[in-house]
Amino acid sequence: SIAAETNEVAERDLVRAEVLGIPVAFVILVVVFGALVAASLPMVLTVFAIVIALGAAALIGQVFQLSFFVTNMITMIGLAVGVDYSLFIVSRYREERARGLGKDDAIARAGATANRAVLFSGLTVVLALSGMLIIPTVLFQSLGLGAVLVVIVAVAASLTLLPAVLSLVGDGVNRLRLPLTGRTRAKADADGSAGFWDWWSRGVMRRPVISLVASAGILVAAAVPFT
Repeated sequence: SIAAETNEVAERDLVRAEVLGIPVAFVILVVVFGALVAASLPMVLTVFAIVIALGAAALIGQVFQLSFFVTNMITMIGLAVGVDYSLFIVSRYREERARGLGKDDAIARAGATANRAVLFSGLTVVLALSGMLIIPTVLFQSLGLGAVLVVIVAVAASLTLLPAVLSLVGDGVNRLRLPLTGRTRAKADADGSAGFWDWWSRGVMRRPVISLVASAGILVAAAVPFT
């Protein structure tokens, strides 16, 4: 009885988190990109990755026992990595277009820089999450499988589907700009600056030793309770 009620409460809370998380993620993307079309592309790719991963999990579930929580894991991790990877690529494409490169050249330049980072980031996540597959419980194996599946699909979609969509959309990616943030984002893409983050990165590079000592000190302090 306790297990049944725990699963029911956990499932209900996870569904509530997913219902709230997706709209919040879209609002953040709109603020970051300053354009509704650009903000929609990561969400489209994310939904695509989640649906494909759910289908793959359903097929595997015909052979191996899986916990129902695999669906929640796929949704949560899919939302995270799908938005992250596609945001990176779309941002690079818009920057290159703002600097004068043609559409195809901008896609190629974004692929030459962002795609490599996405690929190695995805491989790292897959290897890390694969550790849950060796834990001899159905719950952890299901969570690990769901996470690995959706990351693999998200990476594949980012490297193939997203460039194809950008080729079709072209400069339409900047449509439906927001009045204030849209102009600010366009200016930042054109001159290569990004406000606070540009200032922060340059400050770190000007004082690398101080930055290294400060960041390492914070990490060590955070690790002290573990000892």
